[in-house]
Amino acid sequence: MLTFYIYVSYIFHFFANIFLNIRVLKKKEDPIRFKEKLGCYEIKNNNPTIWFHASSLGEIKSVEALISYFSKNKNYKILITTVTLSSSEYCRKIFRNTENITHQFAPLDTPIIVKKFLHHWKPQVSIFVESEIWPNLILQTKKISKLILLNARLSDRSFSRWKLAKKIAKKLLEQFDSITAQSKEVKSFVEFFGIQNVNFFGNLKFVAPDNISNVSSFVFERVVENSWVAMSIHKGEETFIIETVKKIKREQIKSQCVLIPRHLNKIKELTDIIKTNNLTYQLKSKEALPLVNKDFYIVDSFGDAGEIFKKINLVFLGGSIIPHGGQNPLEPAREGCYLFHGPNIYNFTEIFEFLTKNNASRLVTSEITLSQELISNFKNLKNNDKLKTVMKEYSQKILLDHINYLNSFVK
Repeated sequence: MLTFYIYVSYIFHFFANIFLNIRVLKKKEDPIRFKEKLGCYEIKNNNPTIWFHASSLGEIKSVEALISYFSKNKNYKILITTVTLSSSEYCRKIFRNTENITHQFAPLDTPIIVKKFLHHWKPQVSIFVESEIWPNLILQTKKISKLILLNARLSDRSFSRWKLAKKIAKKLLEQFDSITAQSKEVKSFVEFFGIQNVNFFGNLKFVAPDNISNVSSFVFERVVENSWVAMSIHKGEETFIIETVKKIKREQIKSQCVLIPRHLNKIKELTDIIKTNNLTYQLKSKEALPLVNKDFYIVDSFGDAGEIFKKINLVFLGGSIIPHGGQNPLEPAREGCYLFHGPNIYNFTEIFEFLTKNNASRLVTSEITLSQELISNFKNLKNNDKLKTVMKEYSQKILLDHINYLNSFVK
């Protein structure tokens, strides 16, 4: 099966440019930088390189503090590769003033492109984050670099699928010089495939990005007392949020929803739905401060949510009504916010258990229950300073343990 994948990827290589150009037309790729995914680079590299490879925004945020730490060693270039547009924009915003950090889009997983990528960047240490299991990338990188899988994530569903291809899973996982798991359960999953070099130091998602400097110039002010946040809302969850807003309005309560979509390329679809429901909205890009008379304040930018959580302490987390598995709840939790979520949180089970134990989150199953919870908490809830202290201490320990661990590979 693995050999078959490699053969197919050789064939796909000849269609890769067409594939990416179609995605450019759909606004899913950068119209200029998409060539990086083909192994074409404008930036030269002559320095020893530490390479962090992640998929999307969440993974980059989880290793942001680690990247910042290792970037202080100016003898190294720090290369970050990601797949999505949102992660690219976030890296540009956060690391733009750090000279030895470079972001590139990750190469497509064909042997030819991967070899071009590795020949150009020549990483000494390659750190893959969470679940970036691309066969060609792994097998080729192992030939030239120390290879680490950091904060490995494997859901019950993925584990069940990998068990059906146990030999392939073992072949790929044993390429890593070392693996850290984001939970004890994941550690046991990886060890099932006969992998022994697995460690658990805690989930890196607990590590707060605010351990490093915040370069955002955004200043948010709450203008409606009964404000709440709908964070990382996915396609299919817009109606859930809209119906919640309508139910609050029927109670004659003046309220405003600060809506943070998961995908900014879906803003037009989102605003069309809002207008169809006779509700009002404004876009942050058009008017930075919220307007009192709008039902929705839509954050159509990256990296500004943290500023909002400092001012609004009621947050609904998306990706949990649809069967997506939830989104990382830790950014608002670090600010002492109280969190609501739907039933589908299997991507972050351990984290939600931690928050529930600390009385910081609650399950809601319908628009009725969410609107009732919000109304009952509008005037009564204060930021949870105890939770903020507990999370900061836990976060710092996890960060230091991972720094010490990675220092054994970075000489």
